[in-house]
Amino acid sequence: MRSELSARLVATHPLPGVRAGSALVRVGDRLLAVQDDAFGAAWIDLPGLGVTQLPLRGDGAALAKRDKPDFESALRAPDGSIHLLGSGSLENRCTLARIDPEDGSVALHEFPAIYDSVRLALGLADRPNIEGAAVDGSRLRLFHRGAGSAASASVDLPRGVLDGDRPEVLGFTWFELGTLNGVGLGVTDAAVLSPDRTMFLAAAEQTDDAIADGPVAGAAVGLIEGTGGPLSVRWTRLLESDGRPSVRKVEGLAVDDDLRGGWLITDPDDPTRSAELCRVELDGIA
Repeated sequence: MRSELSARLVATHPLPGVRAGSALVRVGDRLLAVQDDAFGAAWIDLPGLGVTQLPLRGDGAALAKRDKPDFESALRAPDGSIHLLGSGSLENRCTLARIDPEDGSVALHEFPAIYDSVRLALGLADRPNIEGAAVDGSRLRLFHRGAGSAASASVDLPRGVLDGDRPEVLGFTWFELGTLNGVGLGVTDAAVLSPDRTMFLAAAEQTDDAIADGPVAGAAVGLIEGTGGPLSVRWTRLLESDGRPSVRKVEGLAVDDDLRGGWLITDPDDPTRSAELCRVELDGIA
C-alpha cells in the first residue's frame, strides 16, 4: 500500500544577495543556489547558512529580464562537476555552465541544438521551457514546463550532451499535473530517485507563457512513477509550518538521501526581495 504524501515547511531563511532562486545542488556540506536573473550563483554552507557569491561571468550582477540567462535547472554529473542549463525559452537562454566544485572554475558555452531537439521531439509551436534536469544512468533527463493549462514533459538525451555530444532525443513522456485552485500546475524542478520514480516540484502560476510572471495560487510536491506505459502522477500541496497552504514559488529542490526531508529555494519574482532557502519535511516519498 502506498503511503500518503505530505510536504511541510519547517523553516525559512532569506538568502542575502540571492534574488531569483531557480535550482539547488548539494555538494557535501554545501548547497549551490542558482538564480535565473544573472550569470551568478551562490554557495550556502550547512548548517550555518553562510552565503558566498560565485560569479559565472563578470560580476554576476542582476540583468534585465530580456538579457538574463534564465538558468532554471542544475545537476551534479557522475564526475562531480555541476552543470547549469538555461531554460531555452528565448534564443539567448541556451547557455550551459560547467562548474568544478573543487576549484570553483567555470566554463560557459552556448548549445541551442539541445533546445531545438526538445522542441522538435515534443512538437512545440514555441520554444521549450526547461525547468529541471537530472542524470539517470546514461541519460540526461530534461523537464519541460507547460505554460498555462498545457502539460509538462520529460525528454531523454544522451548524458554525453553535457560534454558536447549531439543531442539525439532518446525518448519523451508527457504528464498532466492537474490544477490547484483552478490554476494549472507546471513542473519547476525534478529529481530522479530511481529509473521508475521521479520527485517533482510544481507551481500553480497564473500565466499563459514561459516569459511572463504571474500570481502563484500554490505549490505542490509529488511523484511520477512508472516507465514504458501509463504513468502514475500524484502530488500533495506544499504547506507552511502552521498547516496553511503555501503560495511560495518554489523552484529548486535538493532532497536528502533518506527522502524524508530536503531543501527548497524560492523565486519571489521581485528583484528587491531575497530568495528564501526553505527546509521541508516529507512523508510518503521514501
